[in-house]
Amino acid sequence: MSVEAATPRQQHARALLDALHPAQFGAMPSPLLDSARASALGRRLLARTALRRAPSVFAPDQERWQNWHAHDEAWLYWPLARLQSFSRTLGAIALGPALRTHVERQTVLFLREVLGADWRQAQLATPWPGAAPDTIRQMGIAVLQRCGRDATLLNAAVHERGLIEFLAHAERRSAELAARLALSYAKIPPTPCSRESWLPLGAVATLLAAEAVRDNALEQPAIAEPVQP
Repeated sequence: MSVEAATPRQQHARALLDALHPAQFGAMPSPLLDSARASALGRRLLARTALRRAPSVFAPDQERWQNWHAHDEAWLYWPLARLQSFSRTLGAIALGPALRTHVERQTVLFLREVLGADWRQAQLATPWPGAAPDTIRQMGIAVLQRCGRDATLLNAAVHERGLIEFLAHAERRSAELAARLALSYAKIPPTPCSRESWLPLGAVATLLAAEAVRDNALEQPAIAEPVQP
């Protein structure tokens, strides 16, 4: 069945399975998980595993799927790789005020190399009205100091900050959406993320809206150039 012909319930079920972090399937080896995702039988087995691990989120009753659809969150249809990438971008943006305090060439080069395209996002994004609060800047500086020149630590810190911001956004919408998004991570902070968020209210929603605009632009058919006589 094509994506277009699938019901909203089936589309949500397919998207949720594609968005689950491998850790949600226990100790299943990565090659076996990839193979299971690629077949109808394998996906049914994975769905049963997901249902056992998160019955309150994955139970396929029609009413619950209608509730998911009512939230109209585009990320509900994103695959895991995109969710992880967006989380990392959010982390870089939240750390942006701290990143901009570094001017020493070698430090800047290190940060740019580790963050890649997210470095530019962090430099250009201005989610706060006016200057970012000094408390946010100082907390970010403390994170960067703790990571030093360790690329692994920095990547982990950026990703953790991003998942906190993303989960905080979902929590503000509903507990069900937060539980749904949490399945896309190996582990989440124990406290409500909305208490730990650095980005201002509405910032994540604005960034998600920008993602939707880009998606819509990519889906528009190209206009053929007129043929020259």
